[in-house]
Amino acid sequence: MTAVLGLAEAVRTHVRPGRSVYLGNFGAQLFSVGHEMIRQGVSDVDVLVASGGLLLDQLIGAKVPRSATFGHCWSPVGPAPAWNFRRAAESGRLDVDLHEVTLGLFSAALLAGAHGVPFMPVADLPGTGYTDEDWTGGMLATAECAFGSTRVVRALCPDVAFVHVDLADEDGNGYVAGPLGEVVLAAQAAGAVVLVAEEIATGEAVREAGVTIPGVLTCAVVHHPGALAPDGAVGRYDRDVGTYEDYARRSRSPEGFAAWLAEVRS
Repeated sequence: MTAVLGLAEAVRTHVRPGRSVYLGNFGAQLFSVGHEMIRQGVSDVDVLVASGGLLLDQLIGAKVPRSATFGHCWSPVGPAPAWNFRRAAESGRLDVDLHEVTLGLFSAALLAGAHGVPFMPVADLPGTGYTDEDWTGGMLATAECAFGSTRVVRALCPDVAFVHVDLADEDGNGYVAGPLGEVVLAAQAAGAVVLVAEEIATGEAVREAGVTIPGVLTCAVVHHPGALAPDGAVGRYDRDVGTYEDYARRSRSPEGFAAWLAEVRS
């Protein structure tokens, strides 16, 4: 049987300084895990999150990551930017190493990690900031071999992957209602996988829905309904637009964000 942990225990067990932490899934931000990291005073970790959104903005403001590999850091409810990210970038005082990637690059890097190889060939992106300005922060290179040369992306191997699932059973099998994005690759590449489940179900129910993450990859399950809130979960609950708008208003100033942060930590 896979261990069933509370959210606080799962973070305390698997998130430590120097570790790389994947916070899935694309299009489904695990605010519950990120906020628990903030409450526990986590710092000096490498955050991997394809769909960074406002969760990454909050983690940067709370000084959780030493580095962030991400697809975007923005507000999906606008018009409003991710204020912590913007302030740090415009001031030049960004104290976190940034690796901005496309979802394709992110997925290819995880695929390399899953296969245990150091890099994966990818399509070139000439004329873009990824190649011309190195937005990836050193994740791209060129490999030469007998068959020719190609652009490659460095492998990503998270120490732990927190994966949001709609259903999980006691054996650690999980079903993702959607979207899938890169989540299966992240689970395959990670050293440990923690499923954060909206619902604990029987093995039969998970198999009937369709196993997305097999129990052989899973070390722990966290039962946490509403794990994505204020983001939405497919077929469960909608995004709370009002909360997004409120955060944008409050985080517009450093003082407003500090007040928001104090509430999360309390």
